[in-house]
Amino acid sequence: MINENTLNKLKNTAMDCASNVLSRVELSMVESKLKAKYQLLGQRVYEAIQEGRLDSIKDDPSTVEAVGAIFEIKKQVVELEQKLNKSEGTSEKA
Repeated sequence: MINENTLNKLKNTAMDCASNVLSRVELSMVESKLKAKYQLLGQRVYEAIQEGRLDSIKDDPSTVEAVGAIFEIKKQVVELEQKLNKSEGTSEKA
């Protein structure tokens, strides 16, 4: 029969693995949001170029919102990547 120490190590390893997978899924979801915001911003810029109003795009509320959202989402991506790198570093030591 397997001793308790070995079972605890196995349980902890499984929990670390599951946590890592969930973090990667979360990162993927946030990166998908970021991609959508970049696409929205690109569409706004493209329309502004076609309509000859590129100078006024900085005053467009939806464009300003998209740029703000991009900055916030990029922060989330960096935080999640740091979290993943940290957890991968500790799991390699185990």
